[in-house]
Amino acid sequence: MTSPSDSASPSNGATVDLVVEGLAGEKIVRALLEAAGYPANRVRILVAGGKYRAARLASEIDASRRGAVLVDLDESTIPDARTRAREQLGNPPVEVFCAVPEIEAWLFADELTAHTHAQRDEEVQRLLRRLPLPEEIPNPRELAMYVFGPFSRWGFLRQIDVGRAAARSPSLRVFLEGMGKLLGVSTAWLLEGVGRSLGRDTLAGLIREVSPGDTIVWRSANGDVYTANQLARHIEEGDEVGRQYSSDLLRISRDFLQRTAHRPVPH
Repeated sequence: MTSPSDSASPSNGATVDLVVEGLAGEKIVRALLEAAGYPANRVRILVAGGKYRAARLASEIDASRRGAVLVDLDESTIPDARTRAREQLGNPPVEVFCAVPEIEAWLFADELTAHTHAQRDEEVQRLLRRLPLPEEIPNPRELAMYVFGPFSRWGFLRQIDVGRAAARSPSLRVFLEGMGKLLGVSTAWLLEGVGRSLGRDTLAGLIREVSPGDTIVWRSANGDVYTANQLARHIEEGDEVGRQYSSDLLRISRDFLQRTAHRPVPH
């Protein structure tokens, strides 16, 4: 995977101010930025100690600086969460990100790493195997303390597969994409990572439903064309062509969903 910091020099880039609600959030964010390969030394994290003070700190960030605020909020969609959070924070002059429902849910985003670093208790392991996706976990803060222990032990986030985590947690993916833009680093690799985490068998099976199999279904960025049969084989093998197609498919799907969401509702 190409490191996003390859596209920008940490020593020459501007600092980004990021307001978080608490000390646990600071630890989680710092570990995630390092896991993503971002220039974490260019992020100044301001610990607010609650949402009310987070609003004040966010409003005080100088307009000449790049800034953001990250708060917990439980909403059914990420855009709804960000809109509501912006209203609650008094419409600050910075980017607003949300951890849904709480930032501790991101500890479970890469479920494989979570299993590895959870306490070696049979009940804990059994509970982890039954967990839903991160945004659907009830009371993730309490659960994180039970599963991993105090937040001083949460540094394992530096070892996560960020692509897998971003695929399973939309609020985490939006945060990492947004911070990448503020830092001036490429975030294209995030979708590639998500593409690698798609179920290859499921995706290849859908492609194989195209009939006839010699129908051209994809043209790559460099002009190569692939039939349904060829593409299904690349996806099953998990090679570079298969991963690139998965990434392109995700990008197109997301653009389509965004356009659909903004269509006027017929009366």
